[in-house]
Amino acid sequence: MVTLGTTGSTLLINAVDTITGGVGTDVVTLGTAGNTILAGALETLTGGVGTDVVTLASAGNTVLVSDLEILVGGVGTDVVTLGTAGNTLTVRGIEFLTGGVGTDVVTLGDTANTLTVGGIETLTGGASTDVVTLGTAGNTLRVTLVETLTGGVGTDVVTLGSAGGTILTGLLETITGGAGSDLVYLGATGNTVLVSGVEILVGDTASDVVTLGTAGNTLTVRGIEFLTGGVGTDVVTLGNTANTLTVGGIETLTGGTATDVVTLGTAGNTLLITLVETLTGGVGTDVVTLGSAGGTILTGLLETITGGAGSDLVYLGTTGNTVLVSGVEILVGGVGTDVVTLGTAGNTVLLRGIEVLTGGVGTDVVTLGDTSNTLTVSGLETLTGGTASDVVTLGTTGSTLLVSGLETLTGGVGTDV
Repeated sequence: MVTLGTTGSTLLINAVDTITGGVGTDVVTLGTAGNTILAGALETLTGGVGTDVVTLASAGNTVLVSDLEILVGGVGTDVVTLGTAGNTLTVRGIEFLTGGVGTDVVTLGDTANTLTVGGIETLTGGASTDVVTLGTAGNTLRVTLVETLTGGVGTDVVTLGSAGGTILTGLLETITGGAGSDLVYLGATGNTVLVSGVEILVGDTASDVVTLGTAGNTLTVRGIEFLTGGVGTDVVTLGNTANTLTVGGIETLTGGTATDVVTLGTAGNTLLITLVETLTGGVGTDVVTLGSAGGTILTGLLETITGGAGSDLVYLGTTGNTVLVSGVEILVGGVGTDVVTLGTAGNTVLLRGIEVLTGGVGTDVVTLGDTSNTLTVSGLETLTGGTASDVVTLGTTGSTLLVSGLETLTGGVGTDV
């Protein structure tokens, strides 16, 4: 056991089991043979070429360390700064750890660790639960097997390791997934984050604003309020809880088993959508194709709707709609004025509640639903009324069509046959 005097010391030690610094500044270097030592009240501790295992004394320590292989904190608060040359070490029981200007590779020991880190390039958790907070200066690091990671006030850019895993995050600016399957939970404070390469992303109770990276992403999300895709192809599935969110720049969106309410962003969107219950367009031009499974969807403010291979029942929202529709089997208008143009390939559709209907260049066969309908039509080839009273006016361009089951039919200014 060595206790250093009060004036401060600089020394090289070998085969010492315990060293305690004095009130001055103590700079200690460990010998080359490798050392296992209990150290306390030192200001600087440098390891040798051997394997050095250092345990910090229980009173709490503030120390600059370099070239140690294993560093174990005591019961007090330990504030550790790593030397500038770069370090590779395992730590446990440390409360504050700050890297140097070199590359620092840190593994957390197999006891639970709760610590604040900064300036670390690679951080790997241990077998227990590790709770890590990033320092305030902003951090760019690779993280593996850490259970909870919270960013600081600076910009934090985190890449998840290749092993995959589950992590609770908060206040990070960028999260990039690794080669494994990554399940990322966003913390309850609300997050604005750029995400890439993550397989499952789960928001919390506050508002989460997520932008997807540019390379294209395939992921499942739930509990996210705002989701914006990147320039690549983004394929998003909504988790099996009810989701209410605004999306933009997504190419494929599939709903979950609960009720999903989606609003499209303002820039205009072109996407394939399946199993979403409510879809409302933004101020831009929105072109939507319905997935092959078929289903029922309430829509509004969309410019183009194309049905899939299944049977599609589409409701138009109450604000009134002007929309190009193709391949939809049943189309129901809302209380506003709905102006519908049918696509060019030809359509066979049952509709009700539409005020203005224009056919395309193909053969359009339209049946009116069993509620009263009052509408203006043009460009149709076959029109069949329902069981209620149907009042139809033909458009001004002239029409040639087969009609049946209508109560009132009025021609337009063109030639109607």
